[in-house]
Amino acid sequence: MVGMFGEKVLLGQANGPDVLLVVRGTEIYATYETPEGYPAIYDDVLGLFCYARVSDGEYQSTGTPVTSSPPLGVEKHATETDEVRSRKIEQRTRQMEQRVPARPNKER
Repeated sequence: MVGMFGEKVLLGQANGPDVLLVVRGTEIYATYETPEGYPAIYDDVLGLFCYARVSDGEYQSTGTPVTSSPPLGVEKHATETDEVRSRKIEQRTRQMEQRVPARPNKER
């Protein structure tokens, strides 16, 4: 498992230019922030990284692309709750385990 600990990474978007975000985490659970420290999440509907607010402990897209100024109420360095992170890690782990094809036993 490869981890990223605050590395700036240029990430592509379906409907916009590549954006520079700070990435922390692994392929199982990662968070994104703008270089200024505002949380970001990929909005699948818009095809863009957008500023995120924490609602009920979970990131929610504001619908405002990170290429714009942050909307009011977005808190720098906001994070999801431990419970939400744990749930997402469990879900992602199950998804990844289902994708791994079983290896045939080789008789020696």
